[in-house]
Amino acid sequence: MTQPINILIVDDELKNLTVLETILDDPGYRLVRAESADKALLALVAEDFALLILDIRMPGMTGIELAQVIKEREKTALVPIIFLTAYYNEDQHILDGYGVGAVDYLQKPVNPTILRSKVAVFAELHRRQREVAIANRALLAEAAERRRAEEQLRELNETLATANQELEGFSYSISHDLRAPLRAVNSFVKMLQQGYGDRLDAEGHRLIGVVASEALRMGRLIDDLLAFSHLGRQQVRCSAIDMTALARGEFERLVSEPPGGRTIPDLKPEGHAPPRLDIKPLPPTQGDLAMLRQVFVNLLDNAVKFTSRQVAPVIEVGATSDAAGTTYYVKDNGVGFDEKYLSKLFGVFQRLHSNNDFEGTGVGLALVQRIIHRHGGKIWAEGKPGAGATFYFTLPTTRTREL
Repeated sequence: MTQPINILIVDDELKNLTVLETILDDPGYRLVRAESADKALLALVAEDFALLILDIRMPGMTGIELAQVIKEREKTALVPIIFLTAYYNEDQHILDGYGVGAVDYLQKPVNPTILRSKVAVFAELHRRQREVAIANRALLAEAAERRRAEEQLRELNETLATANQELEGFSYSISHDLRAPLRAVNSFVKMLQQGYGDRLDAEGHRLIGVVASEALRMGRLIDDLLAFSHLGRQQVRCSAIDMTALARGEFERLVSEPPGGRTIPDLKPEGHAPPRLDIKPLPPTQGDLAMLRQVFVNLLDNAVKFTSRQVAPVIEVGATSDAAGTTYYVKDNGVGFDEKYLSKLFGVFQRLHSNNDFEGTGVGLALVQRIIHRHGGKIWAEGKPGAGATFYFTLPTTRTREL
């Protein structure tokens, strides 16, 4: 509900005040009466008014003198005043009234219609001014909130910069301090195999093999963690990319030189065929070549790995396009996964299969997701146990993303 407009009516005659109250009886107005200049001043101190209706001839302080006092005070200087007089034809009264800031004159007895019309104009003006003041306060509050948010953002950026520096130091430590003991482990394993191999039984050779394999897996894990860490700070360098050639080239490299020193015969049970690539024409894109190469490396490597127990493994790579961009996919007929674990699929160190079944570090898909997000796209997967899996990722057009 709209707040009523305060109007102060000043007259030393009670009957005149009653007449004014009767004429201006309206739920949109709150009328405050004052029978003298002193009472009017007290009312002006206590409350804010949109309009004063002021009689000129009053005992003691006249209306003209009261108007002078009102206009001299900062709080009330802008309050409009309508003078009432029974001597409207006296030019000096008119000049004196306008001289102290009157906005209008009305002659007694007042015409109710004219008075209501004039008061309505000033009441509406006050309402508009009040709305503007409220809007200005809201804007000032919003500006203050924005300044606070900008300050918080600046502090967060400073914190992030510090964290990135600490992360750089941590990455350096991983690169050097953690690799050194791994190199020592590998060296001692080789020394044991070369110097004491003939003294070890089958179990001893197996245990040494486990140590060597785990050291190799730790090295790959360190590499993946470093890649994941560096990716957040690495600049995206945009160029035109032939996605068909990229996917085909990475698949051929994977099957000839699988990561970690594996070979396809090592991965395949006897009598099983090597993986076959069914690649559809892929639309070219704009993006970071090194990053998108890593996307195909990780997705295709997973497809090769999880189809290794299939008699006739097939990996399909394709795409669909629309105005927003292109959705690429890598599909396999491997072991698949249960979709109730989808929330874990792209998390760091989250694996849906044990390392005894399929080796891995649990970082690869998290790295893929971060790369796709850096390109303004999204990634998701579908799968069923024993029925293969399909990984989709979108790359927006250059008009709809900001690299």
